[in-house]
Amino acid sequence: MAPPPDRAQHHEAPGGGARRPLPGRARGVAARRILHLDVDAFLASVECAVHPELAGKPLVIGGLPTDRNLVMSSSYEARAFGVRPGMYLAEAKRRCPQAIFRRGDAQAANRLRDEVTRVLMHYSPTVEVASIDDFFVDLTGTERLLGPAFEVAAEIRRVVRAEVRLPLTIGVATNRTIARLAGKLAKPGAVAEIRPGYEKAFLTGLPVEHLPGVGHKTRALLERFRIRTVGELRAVSREVLFASFGHGGLLLHERARGVDPEPVEPTWVAREDGVLERRAPRSIRRDSTFEPEEGDRAQVEAMLAYLVERAAYKLRTLALVAGTLEVHVRYVDTHPPSLRRAREADRTGRTESEPRRARRTLEHGTDSTDELWRVARELLRSLPRRRALTKRIGLELTKLGRRVGWQRNLFGDPGDEGAHAGSSHADRQRALDSVLDDLRARHGFGGMLRGSSLPLARTHEWGEDGFRLRTPSLNQ
Repeated sequence: MAPPPDRAQHHEAPGGGARRPLPGRARGVAARRILHLDVDAFLASVECAVHPELAGKPLVIGGLPTDRNLVMSSSYEARAFGVRPGMYLAEAKRRCPQAIFRRGDAQAANRLRDEVTRVLMHYSPTVEVASIDDFFVDLTGTERLLGPAFEVAAEIRRVVRAEVRLPLTIGVATNRTIARLAGKLAKPGAVAEIRPGYEKAFLTGLPVEHLPGVGHKTRALLERFRIRTVGELRAVSREVLFASFGHGGLLLHERARGVDPEPVEPTWVAREDGVLERRAPRSIRRDSTFEPEEGDRAQVEAMLAYLVERAAYKLRTLALVAGTLEVHVRYVDTHPPSLRRAREADRTGRTESEPRRARRTLEHGTDSTDELWRVARELLRSLPRRRALTKRIGLELTKLGRRVGWQRNLFGDPGDEGAHAGSSHADRQRALDSVLDDLRARHGFGGMLRGSSLPLARTHEWGEDGFRLRTPSLNQ
């Protein structure tokens, strides 16, 4: 028997008490109960948590109004004046002259994210840190111990607000996709639940772009066929979606029906001795945007060297090695807007602003800064040179695996004498990494600087945690 056609959802007012959700048809006691938790206006909320005097004031994160940066986050008091993430800081200042502008604190953001994680693990061992500001929690099978998932979500929201001083929005459903979409209904700072059996009814009237996987290009193509809601997308056959979008179309077919079997992958797992160990990430990515855009190739290479150093340091702290390295660079698009719009409309050609990428699979997994930097530099130099300014540079490490130690070379490099005799260049570089890691663990990442990234000292502020990059969340 099909579930009732109306939607089962419930909101908790940010300042009100929890009310019982509407009853729905359960699919048995084994129904999954997944929570998606999102920190509202994360970087702005972090500033308010660290500096309580800022609470309730219009706050903009990203830099000073005189910078050519973009707004990374804004409090809801600033959003009331039309300030949104992604707009230029100068425009934010024009719309909200009384706003307080801050650069953001990446270290505080990481620390508070970990505090939220510790709170969540009191309720379930299956906690996935999906990004710096959102989490998934699997409460399946905990109802007899903790109570209904909706009430647990309301309690988590109150505890995080009291102990970590961060506002949470929580969605509760039978899978990750529906829980994430339910959370959008509850913003800001409330709880919404979609009961088992109401998934299709809930999705039917939603705009199709709300579905994960429907980006700008996919939405534009669906719009050509007058498909604007999830219900209209559901009427399209699986075969047509596969022919149009490949395997991504198959995912859309399932998600439009409220189906998402992907499990919550715990970020922290317990070893045999009971100690919690962080699960290895699927990739490590570091990027930086130049502001203003950079025309000096030496500066671009210096930034890439610095990003490699930070990524390699992260690898070693997680006891991982990388098997693949990709470098991507984005240039300023010098074509007139009319030509860019024409290319986007007919989806032919490639705009100058699209990133150029080069990837290489390494002969063996490595966490050596020197090895990764030599490969990254070769990949960057292999990309076509452009007579345009560089806007963004970055790298991504994938095929990550556990480090099991490294084999020293039996013989030194030819020609080495004195103190270097009997040791290879690779051995010396690994020893250098070890010494630098120990020093940085005690004094901060900014306590020392490799020569390959030294040119950045002319253009970037240097502090205890290293260079201050344009995006606060990337300064890690």
